[in-house]
Amino acid sequence: MIWLLSLIFSFLVNNFIMKNYKIFQLVLILTPFVFSFAFGLDIYIPIVPQMTKIFNTTPVLIQLTLSLFLFFTGVGQLFIGPLSDQYGRKRVFYTSAACYAFGSIGCVFSPSILWLILARVICSLGACGMLVTSFALVRDLYSSDKSAKIYSFLNGAIGISPTFAPIIGGYLAFFFGWQSLFLFLSFIGFFSLLITWKFIEETHEPINRVKINQDVFKRYWKIFTNRQFIVYSMIAGFAEGVFFCFFSISPFIIIDLHGIPTHEFGYYFAVFGSVIGLGGFLSGKIIEKFGIQKTIAIGIFLMLFGGVSMLGWYYLFSLSLQGFLIPMAIACTGAMFLVGGSASIALEPFGIIAGTASAAFGAVEFGIASVVGSMLMLFPRTSTVPYGMFIVILAVFSWILFINEKEKILSSNQRLAVE
Repeated sequence: MIWLLSLIFSFLVNNFIMKNYKIFQLVLILTPFVFSFAFGLDIYIPIVPQMTKIFNTTPVLIQLTLSLFLFFTGVGQLFIGPLSDQYGRKRVFYTSAACYAFGSIGCVFSPSILWLILARVICSLGACGMLVTSFALVRDLYSSDKSAKIYSFLNGAIGISPTFAPIIGGYLAFFFGWQSLFLFLSFIGFFSLLITWKFIEETHEPINRVKINQDVFKRYWKIFTNRQFIVYSMIAGFAEGVFFCFFSISPFIIIDLHGIPTHEFGYYFAVFGSVIGLGGFLSGKIIEKFGIQKTIAIGIFLMLFGGVSMLGWYYLFSLSLQGFLIPMAIACTGAMFLVGGSASIALEPFGIIAGTASAAFGAVEFGIASVVGSMLMLFPRTSTVPYGMFIVILAVFSWILFINEKEKILSSNQRLAVE
């Protein structure tokens, strides 16, 4: 595993001062921290249908173990970011890794679905803390050019998780039972504690620390009352909702309705990971050639086309894997076009408080996605129709927001030109 190799490599390094680490060394050290969030979601997906029988509960309650994980990872950023600014990075790393590890252990020994949900929430707060603080640590150490490069590598590590995490989860569950997945996650948490103790130094010096006071609330008020921020963070949330709805419904469609074994599910889910990677690459190229606004418009069209195709395929040819995965790939590619472009425009007005704005953006994005995913699970999971309908609705809402905001900007520019 990549983080085990990173530890072995790091032990061979003679200089243990973080500021002297090379970029690839720091990326390897921080990889388990950023993997905590991605693995916490992805490795668990193959056993979602199985968990309804294990805990003798409904798919809606099992869905909460996914949606609340995503929700608290997003909303937690609003609080954990300021806490790391006040108390330093290393303390937050310790606390977050401990929450992740013991929350995962709590999942292993959960006697009921309510205990499992609570343990997953604790785990999500740990994942949030490790993720947010990893990016803050990079910002402490490096200039904008180098930090952007490291952010790209860390986001790449998160992005490739869907291609292999469900495969690992499926085989662990098949050979060792469902508890082994959460033992694996606890290993990531305990390993992160070890890395924090051995390799992480405090990068946020006491002289630079900012206490939590009313200024934090003023900054958040400024962000959440900005129309441009709200519109484009909501569009990103709808796009993220397309992804999360796939997380939610794919185990039921692929495993329950098509009879694919749990340990083979990950290979089908890897299609999703490939789409994310390709969509991210194409998005960057299209933005470079056509600009952000046109890229968002193309993304909304692809989302709508994917949703309509999924509905049409089902009603014309009935349920099939192709009729699920191909339209999903189209819709998720479009959603990837929205996420990057929307983030750029949403954060544009907040140069000097970009970190706080980023936390707010993540909270809105993940919050909307978690609600959308939970709503999807209220519908029958016997066809692809509910997912197709949700994609179409999310695309239409995105288009309405996009067009209204674009027209407002144009009319504002015209008024300025007249004046």
